[in-house]
Amino acid sequence: MNTLSKTLVSALLSGIASGAVADAITPAHFSTTLAVGQSTTLHKVVTVDASSSAKVDVFFLADTTASMSGSINSIINSASSILSTAAGLGDVAFAVGEYKDSLDPYRYRLNQDITSDQTDAQAGINLWSASGGVDFPEANLFALEQVAKTTSWRAGSERILVWFGDAPGHDTDGGSSLTSAGTALVNAGIQVEAIDVGNLDTCNILNLCSPTSEGGPADSGQATHLTHLTGGNLHNSANSSAIVDVINNAINAAVQNYTGVGLDLSELPAGISVVSTPTAYAGSWDRSATRNFAFDLTITGDSAGVYDFNIYGTVDGGRIGTEIDHIVVSSVPEPGMLALLGFGLVTLSLTQKQKKG
Repeated sequence: MNTLSKTLVSALLSGIASGAVADAITPAHFSTTLAVGQSTTLHKVVTVDASSSAKVDVFFLADTTASMSGSINSIINSASSILSTAAGLGDVAFAVGEYKDSLDPYRYRLNQDITSDQTDAQAGINLWSASGGVDFPEANLFALEQVAKTTSWRAGSERILVWFGDAPGHDTDGGSSLTSAGTALVNAGIQVEAIDVGNLDTCNILNLCSPTSEGGPADSGQATHLTHLTGGNLHNSANSSAIVDVINNAINAAVQNYTGVGLDLSELPAGISVVSTPTAYAGSWDRSATRNFAFDLTITGDSAGVYDFNIYGTVDGGRIGTEIDHIVVSSVPEPGMLALLGFGLVTLSLTQKQKKG
């Protein structure tokens, strides 16, 4: 075992022995010098703790048309509790938005962009007021696409959209369709937790969603499609009295359960290349226990320079730990390259002598 490996193993065992558990990536620092073309393999461990310290952005999106009055009032009255409960799950920030219908004063409105201040998030929720809604379908899909594209999501955050409503959306409306909304949500890495307080996922009620009704679909399944597409869940039959518990449970489940663990190499500079084995882990886990995920990272110096960058451990796309790296790449080739160069020069010399002879 080389000195680097002994150091990493010692640090890992020391952390376990001391009971130091937290979401993290080990080692927290790495420094080495490479020649151009030289590689080194670093063993990394991403630790997912039983208690989360993940960076999580939670967006509350509500249908605020007239039929949502009871549910909106329940959420406004309990918003402080909802926000404080969610904040206890890690590094959590919030955003708030609402949507109405295509003929209302607005289809979608951002009430509060991403903030870690619970008071600001509460103020955003307090802006909700039930009114409008021309027909049964609403501007859901337009709102979902706007949430994905225009929110100031934090870099490296796990993104959870808590969406509640009682009717499906117009497809197409305001330039947004089920397809375009789904694509935008996936591209932004957003997990949709949809809470149905009426008929969010179905349209076949008195034919109120016929294609002639402002572009409404004949049958929906929109919420089912979008939650499956983004790895989220559809929570059914959430009446006004139960919606607060459903919201708390949905956020908790989204943070406590995870399906992917990996490394974020997005800050890797030009001049350095990296191969990760494995590239990521996929499965189904919860935070009932601390779990370690091992990676072998082969780092190659492609061009001379001094490189300082970060590598992050991730859970479901959200950064949970930072490793600070310092790599010096020397312009002197590695020994193997020197040997090859020497062999080439000898061969060239012999060839030239043969030509002279």
